[in-house]
Amino acid sequence: MKFGFLNIALVFFGLFASNVSAENLSLQQVLQRVVDHYPSIKSAALQVKKASQENIKVESQLSWLMKSNAGYARETSLFGTATDRYNLGAGVNRSLDNGGLLGFNASISREDAKDTFGPTVPNPATKTRVDVNYRHKFSKGAGNPLYAEGLESAQAGELLALSDTLSLYDQLASQVIELYLAAATTQARINSIDKTIDRAQRLKKYIEDEFKLGLSEEKDVLQVDARLRINEADKKSLQVAKQKQVISLNRLMGRSWDKALLADTKVKRFDLKTYIELYQQSQSHSPALKRIDARLQLADSSIRSSRDKRKDDLDLVLYIGNEFNEGDTTIGDLDESEIVGGISVEFNRGLDKSGFDADLRQAHYDKGIALEDKKQVLEDLQYEVSSLLAEIKSSELALIAFKNSVKAEDKKLEEALTRYKDGRIETDRIIDFESQLSVAELSLDLQTIELIRRYHQLNLIRGFIWKDILLPEFTFDDKTLSGLQERNN
Repeated sequence: MKFGFLNIALVFFGLFASNVSAENLSLQQVLQRVVDHYPSIKSAALQVKKASQENIKVESQLSWLMKSNAGYARETSLFGTATDRYNLGAGVNRSLDNGGLLGFNASISREDAKDTFGPTVPNPATKTRVDVNYRHKFSKGAGNPLYAEGLESAQAGELLALSDTLSLYDQLASQVIELYLAAATTQARINSIDKTIDRAQRLKKYIEDEFKLGLSEEKDVLQVDARLRINEADKKSLQVAKQKQVISLNRLMGRSWDKALLADTKVKRFDLKTYIELYQQSQSHSPALKRIDARLQLADSSIRSSRDKRKDDLDLVLYIGNEFNEGDTTIGDLDESEIVGGISVEFNRGLDKSGFDADLRQAHYDKGIALEDKKQVLEDLQYEVSSLLAEIKSSELALIAFKNSVKAEDKKLEEALTRYKDGRIETDRIIDFESQLSVAELSLDLQTIELIRRYHQLNLIRGFIWKDILLPEFTFDDKTLSGLQERNN
């Protein structure tokens, strides 16, 4: 029931489409409206912006961290005497881009024992200390791979988000191109039928006038009238098909469903570059290659991280500071200051490194898979560019041939009409010649649309279809993107 109502509505709209003011929109205008309206476009751009925040998160690894503590404890000393202990401490530290750790600490503690242990032992006693410490990594962790590879992963994640967004854009553009040119094709068929109907009506009027004078037979009138009715029925069917296509475009653009649209079928030629230039442009735009570049970057980062994890820990630890001791004794006040410091070497080694070796092999496998995929994408791109280039050149030659065919068929029909008026040719022959002219004209229009299709397809795979389209802004650095592509080529 629902389907039947929709068809009735479409038929009704198709019948009165000629009374509606149709908007003449180029493909670029349609694409711009789709981009402005389509929700997925905006969400894809937000995904790129979201991915760009990973860099900030990684950069924050090198920021200063502050720690502090305060406490109280009541314990017993070595001699069993109850002692109250108060402590307060604070410090700041940060990781360095060379893998080292730098810190500054300050602390103060106070001990108050119930009993004193001697005249020279202060009670209560206050100890204050400030120091700076540094840990330097010679093997595992040298160069701060967690930070460096985090940046690489963040850039790769942003490149993946960008490739997904460009892929969505291209898929949407491909869909719009097909719908737009399908509507153009249907409109070309309607225009062809309009020409046929116009010629048939003129022929019918001529035959009717001849019939009234007794110079034509009734079968001639009936024959032309039947042909006219068939053409009118075909036109109504095509109008319904056209409105279905326009409704689909209106939905993508966010327009009212009943707004009419006329597609632009003018051939806008551009200077074809050499195959090498077109191939390079297609490589630069290809979302699939960007995704593979990101996979290669992640694989290289994983290889470096796995190699670092497999290393042994060899750290040099240094610290230097000053310690102050204050307190009251039975023989006077204590107030001492002493420089403190130390140096040590720490070494750790895992006895089983099979897990690290497995991680390393997996990373190499991922890189090998990505390289094979890249080889396939480049090969497919080569054939696609070559094929479109050859098809465009062939279509341009075919277009010239179809134009000559239309001229020949038109001349043939004019000559036949002259003979028909002299009674030297039958009506059915005129109808056949008119039909052949209509086929030639429609073939020319369809060939023109196919040429336009191939132009758009070539512009799509090399990214030029977006040249005059205002897209949502990306936060991705183009300089970084080009650097990543050069590194992985």
